[in-house]
Amino acid sequence: MSRYSAKLQSNPSGVPTALEPVQKAYNGLRGTQRSLLLVIVFCAAFGFTMGRGAGSLGSRTYLPVIFATTLLTFAYTLRNSSVLPSLGELRRNPHNDVALARWRRNSVIVMSLCAAVALLGLALQLFGAALPIVVAVYAIAAVYLFLLGPIRP
Repeated sequence: MSRYSAKLQSNPSGVPTALEPVQKAYNGLRGTQRSLLLVIVFCAAFGFTMGRGAGSLGSRTYLPVIFATTLLTFAYTLRNSSVLPSLGELRRNPHNDVALARWRRNSVIVMSLCAAVALLGLALQLFGAALPIVVAVYAIAAVYLFLLGPIRP
């Protein structure tokens, strides 16, 4: 019997035991991404069922849009400065628990910032912003959630 078949029989899942914590963390992050996508959908559904507000925003619709853009810029910057370097460390050494924790924590923060944009869309909708602006904010939140989502190490 070869060494490979003996190793495969001792570990029937086929996943190397060194990568199990990394794989579990990645699967957990994908689950977090799905639940945050559900948050975006619930925000949109709640906003559409509650209807439009009295239009108290007036011409100040640009302020929440600027804040949403700032959140997404911060999420992108955090991903490039923290998530990707720790992902590189994790690819070089899958046993690095510090890099794994840093990668997981910062990935959750980045995805949460993307979902926070959907909450701004809900606020815009409740304050009576125009429907195309609100739909665009929800769509941008969902797209950025997938673009800045977890990357397999």
